[in-house]
Amino acid sequence: MPSTPGAGQSVPGTAVPGPGPAWFGAVMGTGGLSTLLQLHADAVPGFATGAVVMLVLGWVMLIGLGSGFARSVARDPQEWSRSVRDATMVPLWGMVSMGLLAVGSATFVVTEARAPSLASVAFGVDAALWGAGTVLGLATALGFAVWLISRRPAHPLPTWALPMVPPMVSATAGGVIARQVKSEAIRSILVGACVVCFVVALVLGVAVIVLAYHHAWFRTPVPVALSTTTWIPLGIIGQSAAAAQVLSGPSLAGLARVYSAVVLVAGAGLGAYAVFVTVRGFVARMPFNTGWWAMAYPLSTCGLGSYFLGWQWASLLTVAVLIAIWLLCAVASVRAIAAPRHA
Repeated sequence: MPSTPGAGQSVPGTAVPGPGPAWFGAVMGTGGLSTLLQLHADAVPGFATGAVVMLVLGWVMLIGLGSGFARSVARDPQEWSRSVRDATMVPLWGMVSMGLLAVGSATFVVTEARAPSLASVAFGVDAALWGAGTVLGLATALGFAVWLISRRPAHPLPTWALPMVPPMVSATAGGVIARQVKSEAIRSILVGACVVCFVVALVLGVAVIVLAYHHAWFRTPVPVALSTTTWIPLGIIGQSAAAAQVLSGPSLAGLARVYSAVVLVAGAGLGAYAVFVTVRGFVARMPFNTGWWAMAYPLSTCGLGSYFLGWQWASLLTVAVLIAIWLLCAVASVRAIAAPRHA
């Protein structure tokens, strides 16, 4: 999501990147919003239609960005090698993973509610995207963790949490998929895989978050151009709350509720800090970069965690803020893309 050399993209203020992993924050945010709109469709008129619109947009972005990146690689094969060999660009593939997972989940949730006859097809699509997204997400998280341990970079950033979030998204999405599986053996394997994803994301994510925020609070503040990336750690918090609810059985339901409530309340503090830093960035007239989309998906995970916990009021409040953020990022993205053509 970020747009700095240390985070994997071009310097903020320069021309926006072409189609590819850098833009997948938009796919993630759109898919997450679609799911939340559908979950609250019975409570708020118009949300059901909005969920379908967001789902269609999510698929358009997913296919468009994927095919656009494929064309770029066909013209310049080095484009691919740079994206997978440059450690500063590897985190961007975490966004691709989460884009697949978010759109897959939204496809099943919306289709099951709006077109039940197609639910089995949507479930197959969801399962396929979950498999691809999970493999990619684990590879990205573990690969980036190895890079951090071996290189020990001196300036931790909130963006370091980005590649650690996908396994937690897989844990939640996989838990929902497991509920639809009839075979007890397959369901157990899925749940086991989701628990592994949960642990990997939680351990790596907490370590990175502690390092990043200790550095930001006591040593070097987050650069203005990276203000919106302070939302990224909320992705682990919100998704872990959701995953705990989805994966816990009857015997662990009480413990899962306590865990989810604690992390969401703790996350409110990080959320307040993210709002403060982001407002500071806007006041300082930070230029648009694809990192603005970092505000969307992490917030949607908090809304999802609140929903599964039964905090409907908090989830609905999150959706309202998320809609405003999505519109802001969408308008800014269109303007940034159109600007070079006008010039």
